[in-house]
Formats: sequence, C-alpha cells, structure tokens
Amino acid sequence: MSEANASVVLNHLIETCRDGAKGFIAAADLVGDAKVKTLFTDIAAERARFAEDLLPFAQRLGGATAAAGSASASMHRRWMDIRSTISGHDDRAILAEVLRGDNVSVLAFKTALEGALPMSVRDVVERQYAVLCKEHERFGEIDKQWKHG
Repeated sequence: MSEANASVVLNHLIETCRDGAKGFIAAADLVGDAKVKTLFTDIAAERARFAEDLLPFAQRLGGATAAAGSASASMHRRWMDIRSTISGHDDRAILAEVLRGDNVSVLAFKTALEGALPMSVRDVVERQYAVLCKEHERFGEIDKQWKHG
C-alpha cells in the first residue's frame, strides 16, 4: 500500500471514529437505561481517543486532518432520533440503530487491516479493531438480555 493510500485509509478510520463518537453521544442522549447510557458515553470518549491516536500517523503520511464526520453518519444520527421518537424512546430500537451504525465501524477497521497498512500504525489499528469487536459483541449481549429480561 502506498503512503498516499495508507493516508486515505487512516483518514477514513479517523472519520469513522469521529462519526462513532457523535453517534454514541446521540444514542446516550436517547436511551433510558442508565448503565447503557454510561456505556455509550464511555465508548463515545473512547472513539474520540481512537481518532486522536490515529491522526499523527495520517499526518506523517501526508494526510490532512480528517473531517469532523461524514454526511451519512449525520443522517444516521437523525434517523436514530426519528426512530426513537416514533418508537416511544424504546431502548431496544436505539440499541438496534447503534448496532447498525457500529457495523460500519467494524467493517471499516476490518477492511483497513486486510490492506497493507504500514507497520508503524498496524498495531494501533489492530488493537482498536479488537476493542471494537468486543464492544460490538457486548451490544448483542445487551440486546439478548433485554429480549429475555
């Protein structure tokens, strides 16, 4: 992978993390369950840190500072708000949207790791991907608990 391509990939991951941070804040504002609200807030802060951790690597490769977020993620946050209103602020509906949005993050990191990232950043992306996967599994576990609880 060329440095230019690696820069594009890293900028995409940074944008994805920033989108995720905003999405988790939006979900935390909508969800009623206090533990899940705290979890979403914590993950939002973590995703913001992920973006900041990746930024110097992208800049060293000639990448500009990534955008604050994507238009598609902004639309997803609006949809989450609308769906929450329609469903009467049902926590399961909000969690379903969180899972849907988080699928984008997991796929972005998986795709990045399937490419030839520079070794200087590969370890960071691998660690972040592992955290994303564990959190994604946790959302599924929360959903199962809510279904049976």
